[in-house]
Amino acid sequence: MARVSSLLSFSLTLLIFFHGSTAQQFPNECQLDQLNALEPSHVLKSEAGRIEVWDHHAPQLRCSGVSFTRYVIESKGLYLPSFVNTAKLSFVAQGRGLMGKVIPGCAETFQDSSVFQPRQGRQFEGQGEEGQSQKFHDMHQKVEHIRSGDTIATTPGVAQWFYNDGQQPLVIVSIFDLASHQNQLDRNPRPFYLAGNNPQGQVWLHGREQQPQKNIFSGFGPEVIAQALKIDLQTAQQLQNQDDNRGNIVRVQGPFGVIRPPLRGQRPQEEEEERVGNGLEETICSARSVDNLDDPSRADVYKPQLGYISTLNSYDLPILRFIRLSALRGSIRQNAMVLPQWNANANAVLYVTDGEAQVQIVNDNGDRVFDGQVSHGQLIVVPQGFSVVKRATSDQFRWVEFKTNSNAQINTLAGRTSVLRGLPLAVITNGFQISHEEAKRVKFNTLETTLTHSSGPASYGRPRVAAA
Repeated sequence: MARVSSLLSFSLTLLIFFHGSTAQQFPNECQLDQLNALEPSHVLKSEAGRIEVWDHHAPQLRCSGVSFTRYVIESKGLYLPSFVNTAKLSFVAQGRGLMGKVIPGCAETFQDSSVFQPRQGRQFEGQGEEGQSQKFHDMHQKVEHIRSGDTIATTPGVAQWFYNDGQQPLVIVSIFDLASHQNQLDRNPRPFYLAGNNPQGQVWLHGREQQPQKNIFSGFGPEVIAQALKIDLQTAQQLQNQDDNRGNIVRVQGPFGVIRPPLRGQRPQEEEEERVGNGLEETICSARSVDNLDDPSRADVYKPQLGYISTLNSYDLPILRFIRLSALRGSIRQNAMVLPQWNANANAVLYVTDGEAQVQIVNDNGDRVFDGQVSHGQLIVVPQGFSVVKRATSDQFRWVEFKTNSNAQINTLAGRTSVLRGLPLAVITNGFQISHEEAKRVKFNTLETTLTHSSGPASYGRPRVAAA
């Protein structure tokens, strides 16, 4: 009997221990009684720019299962190649530059015209598999021009680099889907660097002793690198960047000699043909991963006096189906309002690229969990099902939303396609205890679907008085 009692006591202790451990690991992840406009919590400085990281432990980001980072790359700055363990969706908020990706198993489709032909100048010899001597200049995977408004999809494990060939800073914001089924690690952002070093370490990882983050080659013995790449030991040691404190964004000295295509012109017809397909089967190596959301002529909603809204989902960019993310770009004029709406099947991370707006967000209890200004450089999370309304308070308010579904759907509370329009008048009159005429005004007065002028007595910024 004593033995059974001891066994029960031990089992109960284990149960309490594991329950406590689970509670500490996921402490009220989605108890979102108050939302805040967030700014970066960590800044990693480099020779030619900086990386600004938001605290992914903030309740609203943790609940959404995402992290957020902003890259500021100065002119002639090169963000060294790295990859992450989960899906990433990026938006070019400012500037222009070049982007390259290295997709595993894909060929080097960008080749110098002198490849495999004798040439004077910068040459070196390589041995082919059959031993013949060949002279060549360079060949590499695809390089693309990027510009303000571009949205870039990146799959896990794909090495990516950026170069600023413009005069103003290149600013790129990225969302990382830590809750993705493709992330087989924990819910922490983990960049893996192929070159460079981060002297400040991964300061966003709680509970870990902060040490400089080195590139992958640093972990191998120099002799292993030399044998694998068939190079001398000194060169192998240079790949480890042991004494390099420039950070992950370095300044390029002299010309940046990569094979690149001509700059994209204004070719609406050709770009539209690319969007609908060219008749050839798309593979992972040739899949389109960039689309621009700053062209009002391609907007989903456009009103000259109010602004426009453009969406990007897997119907427009098929690779989004694989990473299960999508995006929305909005630009509205002062006093324009985005009608109250909620995301039916996704969380949304709203990042402000220009201007200011008054935003209200309401949760499932009917409580106003955010009522305030959001301004340039800030972000706020709108959780799934939470209703949100936005009103521009500056000359122009521009933002981008990243959504955790490749085909995010919204429902509106007002307007021609709203939930109220779909309800019978009898439901509205009885549900709100209003007259038949009042119900008709509630249902039919707003003719717009998404954007409208904010008119009438505004109550923005007034605290809601709780019922006694």
